Amino acid sequence: MCLRPVKKNFLAKKNWLIKPVNSIKSLLLNSYILDRRRIKKKLKSVKYKNFEVRLAKNFKDIDAAQNLRFRVFYEELKAKPTIKNILYEKDFDELDPFCDHLLVIDHNKKSKRESIVGTYRLIRRPMTQIHGKFYTEGEFDIKKILKQKGEILELGRSCVHKDYRDKPIIKLLWKAISAYMEHYKIKILFGCASFPGVNYKKYKEQLSFLYHYYLAPKSIRPTALPPNNLQLNYCQKKDLNDYKIFKSLPPLLKGYLRLGAYVSDGVFIDKQFNTIDICIVLKSTSLKKRYMNLHKKGKKSSKIIFLKNFLKNKSRFIK
Repeated sequence: MCLRPVKKNFLAKKNWLIKPVNSIKSLLLNSYILDRRRIKKKLKSVKYKNFEVRLAKNFKDIDAAQNLRFRVFYEELKAKPTIKNILYEKDFDELDPFCDHLLVIDHNKKSKRESIVGTYRLIRRPMTQIHGKFYTEGEFDIKKILKQKGEILELGRSCVHKDYRDKPIIKLLWKAISAYMEHYKIKILFGCASFPGVNYKKYKEQLSFLYHYYLAPKSIRPTALPPNNLQLNYCQKKDLNDYKIFKSLPPLLKGYLRLGAYVSDGVFIDKQFNTIDICIVLKSTSLKKRYMNLHKKGKKSSKIIFLKNFLKNKSRFIK
């Protein structure tokens, strides 16, 4: 006697076929694969000397960016890798295929992997239609941000090779991000910034400082999700040395705050990456104003420095 497989009526289950087809259409419309062709001419790369900042064009570019992330997050900052991370020597997740990857390229380096010296991962709302959510949603409740009208942008996986962490690289990245924002008419930026380690007691003053001075408005305020969440307010405002505390903040977080960013109510302990994460929120209008002001201040300060140096050198010739 032979057991025959049960006959199934596949024709009656049209949704089984329709849903994946619709998903694939949506993926093609919104993924970087075809989107790169649309914006290739409109979004020009940012160049400075031997450096170029542009979006990833293919999977080889993304592979090199993931390898840089592995070297920075796991080898340098001691995050806890999975077996796959170790085998492939890459930091990756299920979101990577649906994102835009901003790259800093040093053209003096010959190999592809060595030439990628900085990266940022950019996720817009349409990109989440396939995966279903932003990365930040795994750590913070961002429903208030999602309810906002217009396009939103998540910034994440930011890292720069340790030999290139100077101001020109950061400025180039933000110049490219600004062009990206203008192209897609981004209204709100958000993402995670981190404190190294998971011992929050070391950062009680810093967290309290952020609570008293940079807590986001209620209309766009994210909140850290349990069970890995912690509060911000540990010290009274009057007991804080503002200048000293601001100076001690992580560079990435400090940069966001200078551009006008707000922070979430609470932090999230990320045990895999060995960090204390805080969600930042930044309105594009605020970014434009701050970016222009910083640019003007930079020009002004450089002129003052030049004048001082000129007078200093001139005094040598006066007897």
